[in-house]
Amino acid sequence: MGGDHIITILTEKVSSTYLAHLQSRQISYLFAGRERIDLPLVLEKLATQFQIKTLMLEGGGKTNGTMLRAGLIDELSLLVAPVTDGSSGTPALFDTLDCASPEAAGVRWRLHSLERRAGDVVWLRYRQNA
Repeated sequence: MGGDHIITILTEKVSSTYLAHLQSRQISYLFAGRERIDLPLVLEKLATQFQIKTLMLEGGGKTNGTMLRAGLIDELSLLVAPVTDGSSGTPALFDTLDCASPEAAGVRWRLHSLERRAGDVVWLRYRQNA
């Protein structure tokens, strides 16, 4: 993946064939549970074996929710970008656009206003550039 170091997290039920595949591709792996992934153990092993102290989680709702329920998220950082994603079949703000990029669709957004509201809610308003 672009020269990045890949670390795969596995249970002890993994096949020897798959382990051989990972070894042949020089992909690191960690065992973190007999039958199910033990997330706190994963973080402990990443810290001790790879000196990884901070992770950026870019999962979907299932992965993020699992990490949250396990009490393993200590910061939430949200980026809101003024782009329109029309990928069909995935949760999105807009569905079934005919093109993949907002520029191709002729849609460009500019920040109109930003307001902090009660309960740490941030209201961002974007308008289309004419």
